[in-house]
Amino acid sequence: GMALQVHAGSAKAANDAMTRHLAVEWGAANIRVNAIAPGPIGDTEGMRRLAPGGFAEKLAKSVPLRRLGTIQDIADAAVFLASDAASFVTGAILVVDGGSWLTAGGLSPMG
Repeated sequence: GMALQVHAGSAKAANDAMTRHLAVEWGAANIRVNAIAPGPIGDTEGMRRLAPGGFAEKLAKSVPLRRLGTIQDIADAAVFLASDAASFVTGAILVVDGGSWLTAGGLSPMG
């Protein structure tokens, strides 16, 4: 959790639960329901507003892959989930965050 972010955390948890429930409800109709959980995405309005003055660069260094995500990274994940390559994937929350979630507890990447 994060201070002052109860609204965002609650919405994300609801989205995850909704994804799983809808996957069960619609599976018999061969409708797949999945979600994408993006990590920090650079060059977006949100990043410009929420990470002023060099914070984005510092944030990128904390990501195990040592960069912020791109809009293209998220688009590629969506294309995969919509493709035949994911025809047996439903109820999944695809985390596209460069490993950020793995270090959210404050552990620093090696190196």
